[in-house]
Amino acid sequence: MIETVLGPVEASAWGRTCMHDHLLSDSSRLQRAGQDPSLDGLPVSVEHLGYLRTNLLSSADNLRLDDPALAVAELAPARGAGERALVECSSWGLGPDHRGFPEISRASGVAVVSAYGAYVPRTVPAWIAAMTEAELEAHLVEALTVAIPGTDFRAGMLGIMGTTGELDDRELVQLRAAARAAASVGAAVSVRLEPEARRGLEVLALLADEGLDAERVVFTNSDEFMDAAYWDELASAGAVLEMCFGTEAVHLGRIENPSDRDRVAFFTEFLAEHPRSRHVLGESVWTKMQLRAYGGYGYGHLLGAIVPELAARGVSEARIDGMLVAEPVRLLDLQRA
Repeated sequence: MIETVLGPVEASAWGRTCMHDHLLSDSSRLQRAGQDPSLDGLPVSVEHLGYLRTNLLSSADNLRLDDPALAVAELAPARGAGERALVECSSWGLGPDHRGFPEISRASGVAVVSAYGAYVPRTVPAWIAAMTEAELEAHLVEALTVAIPGTDFRAGMLGIMGTTGELDDRELVQLRAAARAAASVGAAVSVRLEPEARRGLEVLALLADEGLDAERVVFTNSDEFMDAAYWDELASAGAVLEMCFGTEAVHLGRIENPSDRDRVAFFTEFLAEHPRSRHVLGESVWTKMQLRAYGGYGYGHLLGAIVPELAARGVSEARIDGMLVAEPVRLLDLQRA
């Protein structure tokens, strides 16, 4: 069974899935000064998009997705393109509003799986930061087996667990707690790796020491480090590499996102050379400026534009279905009694 915000669904009924998106989130703790302080903090609007495309962290408003009705409207193109499900990946530190997910799912017709976890320690709320490792493990198990706090639905996987290049003590606590919690119920865990570091194998070893197999680990936003040799190491170890599309804005001096053109070129070449590597696909819509209402690609971009482009470049229908259906089912089906 796959746990959705509207209740469990038989894995056999599952459809094409975006494994990484955000519907109601608040990433404003990541806000940073832009190149022109006089423009920082402005609300997202058409006249500000030029600045935000190179200063995406400068506006707290840009870093908040806070309109359920808009989320429903924005999901319509995704549904029309064939998307049947998504994983909402907003962990603590990215301000999730879990209580709003069921109505968005019900109104849009898109099944929503809620991930649950803790992002980088400097962003998480105090009540999460105060938990001991054992308390955090128990809390994560409860989210998977009873309910996410404040809701009547269970998490479908754990994540996004955040890491920095330092892998400090608290990050290790969070990773160990998540690994044990996930292993105890057969869940998967998504982890974001620092793009400038190369510590993925170290993270896999740490998780394995706590009982979590590499094939249950999703390295989210792997497009942030498009290094074929590093990808080969991680894929050969059994991890799932998530390729996200649609985030092309940057924050000069801090975030350098590739273009989707670059992503597609790298990804299709890697797929051709690694026929057995494990992958899932996502969009990681986490800012207002990525929504169609604000001039972005929106939630329909993955199925409406990227998947046809992958097919046109020779990626087989079977491989595409594996990334959109079979692999998500394998990761999300907890097979609870």
